Amino acid sequence: MRTGRPSIGAAAAVSVAGLALVAGCGGSRSASGVGTVTVTVSAAAATPQVTVTSTDAAATTPVATTPVATAPAAAPVATQALDEAGFWQLIEETRSAAGNDTGRQSDLLKDRLTHLSPQAIVDFARIRHSLDRRAYTWNLWGAAYVIQDGCSDDCFRDFRGYVISLGRVPYENAMSNPDSLASVVQDAEKGDWENADNVAPDAYSSVTSDDFPFDTSDLSGPPSGTRFDENDAAGLARRYPRLAARFR
Repeated sequence: MRTGRPSIGAAAAVSVAGLALVAGCGGSRSASGVGTVTVTVSAAAATPQVTVTSTDAAATTPVATTPVATAPAAAPVATQALDEAGFWQLIEETRSAAGNDTGRQSDLLKDRLTHLSPQAIVDFARIRHSLDRRAYTWNLWGAAYVIQDGCSDDCFRDFRGYVISLGRVPYENAMSNPDSLASVVQDAEKGDWENADNVAPDAYSSVTSDDFPFDTSDLSGPPSGTRFDENDAAGLARRYPRLAARFR
């Protein structure tokens, strides 16, 4: 059976049923009096009103006025764009709520994104992509190499996502000095780098049932900066002394 929000008229009819009893039964009337009950529905007000008036030969008397209950309007989906400050707020709030659990953070982040507009979800992906590209450097890759004692292309992709997931301050510090990560990172297994996913495409599909309109392909080509020598353990230890001390 199809159901829906009742119209003002239907709601008024329900209210009138009770009010008409008041008009017909309340007070005293002469045996010879002839009267009618007039119902007035006012929909102009913010809350529609129903007025029942009893009329006889002597007077016209308003018996009762009652508001008509209407269903509350659905909360609108936020339509504003997302800027970088909003991006980092989402990252940091979900990291904190997840208790530093990367996989759990990704789940919470996807849920938060589904409460934003489609445009804001796309903005999130674009900002993340920009941060990922900025982190696509030999200097950061060398840090991941020291932590893991080796790091493939896929490993480095996961590591960049993990560094972004840690929040703005760790990310910015790592961009200027990757060795600063020694105090905040975990290795790939404990830190669950692999689950620092870009959840924007899934969130977008959940909201719109459409394909994601932004290219999320992995970065390719040589990273920027000076390449590290993976066969020079002593050189890596000099380049990343704090990471080497903790993870080697």
